[in-house]
Amino acid sequence: MWSLTITNPRSEPLQIKVVPGKMLIGRMDTCDIIINDSAASRRHAEIFYDPLPELLTIKDLKSSNGTYVNRAKISGFIRLQNDDVIRIGQTVMHVTKIVDTAVGQKDITGTRLFTRELVLEAVDEHPILLQEIVEKLNTVVDIDSAIGQVTDLVKRAMGVDVCKIILAQDFKKVILEGPDSPAGRAIRHSSVEISPLTLCVPVMSGGKPLALIYLEKNRPEARPFETRDMQLAVAASHQTALTLERIDLLEKIRKEGQVKQLLLRFVSPIEAEGLLQDYLKTGNLPELSEKKVTVLYVEIADASGLAQRIGPSKFSSFLGTFYQYATQVVFARGGMVKYVGDGLLAVFMESKEGPSPEERAVIVGREVIEFVKGLIPPENERGCVVGVAINTGQAMVGYVGTQERAEFNVFGNLIKLTTRMQESALPNRVFLGASTAEAIHNKYLIQPAGSLTMPGSESPVPMFEVSFVKTAPFVQKEPETDLAAAFRDVAEKLKKARGTSSPVDDVK
Repeated sequence: MWSLTITNPRSEPLQIKVVPGKMLIGRMDTCDIIINDSAASRRHAEIFYDPLPELLTIKDLKSSNGTYVNRAKISGFIRLQNDDVIRIGQTVMHVTKIVDTAVGQKDITGTRLFTRELVLEAVDEHPILLQEIVEKLNTVVDIDSAIGQVTDLVKRAMGVDVCKIILAQDFKKVILEGPDSPAGRAIRHSSVEISPLTLCVPVMSGGKPLALIYLEKNRPEARPFETRDMQLAVAASHQTALTLERIDLLEKIRKEGQVKQLLLRFVSPIEAEGLLQDYLKTGNLPELSEKKVTVLYVEIADASGLAQRIGPSKFSSFLGTFYQYATQVVFARGGMVKYVGDGLLAVFMESKEGPSPEERAVIVGREVIEFVKGLIPPENERGCVVGVAINTGQAMVGYVGTQERAEFNVFGNLIKLTTRMQESALPNRVFLGASTAEAIHNKYLIQPAGSLTMPGSESPVPMFEVSFVKTAPFVQKEPETDLAAAFRDVAEKLKKARGTSSPVDDVK
């Protein structure tokens, strides 16, 4: 006896026993074997079975799109053999000679290694299903949708009751029968495990399992899994692996672009590229850690008053221009940026080349001051006034939050001190902390600028002002350990030389 197993990507498999005599195949309702396929003719082909010589033949009835047996287009009669494959459009009919089912089933039950040859064999045997899977998955860009599409297609095409795709990260969460269960062996040995009613196929990439396809039949009338079923599952596994790899690559590209855009908010494009490469290697942005840094804080004085005078729209444009320029000059000097209210906080760290962080911060402060002085007051209002404060010391620097919503930040008393100093640096002045002043005192003219008291501090904190008068830089002839005393000594010398009564005013 013979049977035909009819498969189509859009319907469950159907098994038909071949009866003696002629069986008409086509789209007509009166056909013995109805093919719901747009490529099938109304009267497409005819099968003839003579049971005495066990002769099974097929004849194409001059159909529009032809009848194919084992991929060859037929004309006239052709004798069919066991395991032949008939194709009409996207409908495939597997020819099976019914023999001892138990013996046949014994041959396919067990373990087969998931090899390249097995994949090629499966792909070669099921091109139509693969085409259907590819068409469904081409536009899928997330794993959940891909799993859903593959699950539906495999379940329908193979007529199974259970189809699960288990991702590698969920292997430990899945309650399996144990390491020696079919699923456990398939994962551990990268093998295909097949039994009459269960089939486990790994989804492989680069020699490692990305997932596991678990298939099960639990209906009493269900036919046992056959070699064709295993091949179909392997073909689906191969396409699933390609899809998961593509989605993973797209996700990496998306995250790379997302992280790069995030970094460009805080650092220059060149430094962003360097940080991005580190992120791609480690999967993490630099976390908060204590570092020696030089910070610069600049803020627009009376920003709310200016906004009221010129209106929100003009003030927004005015503020945008200020931020854009300040950010550009900070990036040009290798600094990082964080926007704070109506001001900007820049962070400078040691670099292998170029000036020190303190000098770079002072250069930025000078450029911002000069830019602000040159701004044309909107609607003939008073010009924009800022104050700049620069300090050097220890602070917590890094990125906080999640990878998708990370923010560059800097914490510590150093920041509180710098923002307080900035309040005194008006109009358009640059104030320095003692450490910053000491680092650049031989390159710029610097003078004491009083002190301020910080909450919790027992003694006042000295401040210094840097002057950008075009003159030869003052060079200290003798080493000084007390920077404030050195500046007082310079002032006293100037007082005697010029006969002035106020050394501080004279230095100014």
